[in-house]
Amino acid sequence: MPTDLVRLERRETIATLSLNRPEKRNALNIEMWRGLTDALDQAARDADLRCLIVTGAGGHFAAGADMAEFAAQRGTPDAAQAYGEIMLDALWALRAFPLPTVARIEGNCLGGGLEIAAMCDLRIAASDAKFGIPIQRVGITMPYPELSALVDLLGRATMLEMFLSGDIFDADWAARRNLVTRTVAPADLDAAVTDLATKIASGSPQSHRNHKKFTLRCLEKRPLEAGEIAESYAAVEGADYREGIAAFLEKRRPQFTGT
Repeated sequence: MPTDLVRLERRETIATLSLNRPEKRNALNIEMWRGLTDALDQAARDADLRCLIVTGAGGHFAAGADMAEFAAQRGTPDAAQAYGEIMLDALWALRAFPLPTVARIEGNCLGGGLEIAAMCDLRIAASDAKFGIPIQRVGITMPYPELSALVDLLGRATMLEMFLSGDIFDADWAARRNLVTRTVAPADLDAAVTDLATKIASGSPQSHRNHKKFTLRCLEKRPLEAGEIAESYAAVEGADYREGIAAFLEKRRPQFTGT
């Protein structure tokens, strides 16, 4: 079950996963990384779920890593790799989550918090949110597994801009570099996220699953195999496809089952 530091709540077909350490601006410790993995596993097994919102409690998404545990938890290469693998379990589980994910971003979205947001499919940020990975200030190097996913999303130049400058950037900067999907006024953040999640939840879960899987596959460098191409056309055999076509022709709302 998720730790109290990571809360999972569901309202109808939309769940919200909250990083819940507001007194530390949701600075991420090892318990939170493990709790994030557990919460994602729990949500993935919820057959009625259609969309997952990821956010932070107390006015901040996440202020990065909890530096207080670095000496004890990440003091040697072996320890750092073991800790990194726990982080990667959570990050990869979020990236591969079978249903659409939306990051709701306000306040600080830094370091590991930025990595979590980047693993979501879509990211809506308040216009006064702050972004960055200022690890050059403390001499930390981001290891290859984490780095590769961010370079895929943002490109080498943007990653180096964050790493080399150590600056904290505004939401406009993040939007111009594809780090956020959209920015809205702080007062409109909840409405914008709810509206997007509702639209997602009304769509075909089978279509969403396929598009998540296929777009990730498009990032790989190896050529598509014949079976993979055939899989993309086989979607017309699904119940969601038949229901969607029938609903359109009958001028009614579709009742998708995700099959």
